[in-house]
Amino acid sequence: MAKITYYLGAGASYNSCPILNQQAELMMKLSQYELNFRKTNSFTINNATLTQKKNSRYNFEMKEFQNLGNEKEKILWYIGYFGKKASEFNTVDTYARKLFLTEQTEELRLLKMSVSVFFDLWENFYELRYKDLIPEKIYKPIDYRYTSLFSILLKKGLDNKIKMNDSFKFISWNYDLQLEKTFKSFLKDDEVQSLEDLNTFFFKFKIDNNLANDVYHLNGHRGFFLDRKKGTFELNIDNDFTAYWDHITGLFEDTKRGSADFDQYIKYAWEHNLNSELYREVEKVMYDTEILIIIGYSFPTFNREIDQHLFSHLNNNRIKKIIYQDPNANSAIIENLFQNPRNYKNKIEIINEENSLTWFHLPNEHFITQKSNYNMGTPGVY
Repeated sequence: MAKITYYLGAGASYNSCPILNQQAELMMKLSQYELNFRKTNSFTINNATLTQKKNSRYNFEMKEFQNLGNEKEKILWYIGYFGKKASEFNTVDTYARKLFLTEQTEELRLLKMSVSVFFDLWENFYELRYKDLIPEKIYKPIDYRYTSLFSILLKKGLDNKIKMNDSFKFISWNYDLQLEKTFKSFLKDDEVQSLEDLNTFFFKFKIDNNLANDVYHLNGHRGFFLDRKKGTFELNIDNDFTAYWDHITGLFEDTKRGSADFDQYIKYAWEHNLNSELYREVEKVMYDTEILIIIGYSFPTFNREIDQHLFSHLNNNRIKKIIYQDPNANSAIIENLFQNPRNYKNKIEIINEENSLTWFHLPNEHFITQKSNYNMGTPGVY
């Protein structure tokens, strides 16, 4: 069976999570919504106490921060603040890069906190709270393209547990947990209570475990932070908004002081050492890949060094196809990643027609190989 690797950018979650400039916009809108939701005026009519929402507007300037009350408001304000910075710097990743280069470590910690909490809120509570923030687009809790793909890739192991087909790996630049949420959706309702439970199936969220990994998040992922006194905390509490905030009491002050951080879980590519264990594993995945499928990724310039490093580990004698599925895809983008593009030029396939972007490409080689392995001489049986 062919070894197939999916290389995912933000566009791979287009139907579930905001991407690029929409992320900046919605970080600010979510922040405004939640802060205004909490700010109320009380007044009395006929001995009845009524409340009326203030229509406060935040410009996310530091002078506003002094007037905030509790820790929840401070976290929400910082989500909007970094959304504004993302709009100024084009993406939140670019602003994070600026903080990294200028060694503004406290603000970088707060940025990672804000990004993680924003995606926690968005992926867990969008339908409950945020679906009217951008009415011209409807987001789904899980991008349906993942669901369609996983219906084919998942199988039962010898222990009768659902597992990922061994031939598939995922390398993602995304903070979101669409892959993990999709996997969880195929399990029994009570089989997995947390993201940590997925660790026994396919998602290695802990850096120090020894399980084979099916998913590699190059920028890290939302959902966890490290408390240096209490150990690892998981932020993902499905469908309980109050419990979510109760769970992270103290997070802002601890992050500001540095006693809590997200560095193990949201770790930008430029913060990694290319000689690290993570890159050894991803390099091996690329080397073993026979079909590489790139989805929704624009190859931004500040990731170029990492992308070129990883693509240099493709084995020209092993790789059969490099499929680029994106509305702006063109072969020149891929060719520019290689020192000797002529070795790969004839292996590049472009999928950019609108009607071909409604599903994640699954190469025909997967089915052909399955047939040759499992068809025991009976026509029509795989």
